[in-house]
Amino acid sequence: MLTKSVILIAPLLLCAASFQDTLNSALSTSSSAQKSTSSASSSSSIAGVKEALSLGADQAVSLLGKEDGFLKNSAVKIPLPASLKPIATAAEKVGGKRYVDDFVTTMNTAASKAIPKTASILSDTISSMSVDDANAIIKGSNTAATDYFKAKSYDRLLNALMPIIKESVAQNKVMSSYQSLKEFSGTTNASSKLGDNALVGQASSIAKGFGMTDVVPENDENIEAYIGRKTLDGLFYMIAEKEKALRSNPLASGSSIIQQVFGK
Repeated sequence: MLTKSVILIAPLLLCAASFQDTLNSALSTSSSAQKSTSSASSSSSIAGVKEALSLGADQAVSLLGKEDGFLKNSAVKIPLPASLKPIATAAEKVGGKRYVDDFVTTMNTAASKAIPKTASILSDTISSMSVDDANAIIKGSNTAATDYFKAKSYDRLLNALMPIIKESVAQNKVMSSYQSLKEFSGTTNASSKLGDNALVGQASSIAKGFGMTDVVPENDENIEAYIGRKTLDGLFYMIAEKEKALRSNPLASGSSIIQQVFGK
């Protein structure tokens, strides 16, 4: 009787074992498929974000690096520092407008000359992006990619710009006589305390050599640092505008991977 039971149960056990093997194999295959799908999704995400960043960065550097790329773009044109506007106004009253214009042109020309130096740093920043970074950018705001650039590369970008900006400032004749400007506006709120006639009188000497090589009055910001900061402001503005355009209309990018990632 026992022998018959064993004979009857054995095939059932074999079937059960076979079924378990099949089930385990199916589960393993499913798990592998899920991992493969997840991996493919992650790869697509990071590829799409990197391509979008590259498009934005390349376009920004190309446009701003052209002659008058800053000067003739009102959105990024570097203006006279606010603290110098009263002095500039006074200088213009005594025929010094061209010195003011030259000064503004000098700052913007320096920015355009320096901006190509940012290209390799932006490229490195894109290359070092992680999957988590990419996913955060996809789920983030309309300028999340631009914000990523700022957070990861701002200091390196500024350091790359400064030698060229300093060279441009040093070589330009308009920037050669800051001392007279400092003497004129060195006291606290000097321009507001001087009467209009006194202001115009003081400005006549400034108009002959308008410029600065040391410190911008009121905020103690070095002029080179001011130009560097405004250069990066312009760069990130252009990248942000491109990013917003890609997010709102990924089809216009002409890139299937960008459409796949940002068209969801």
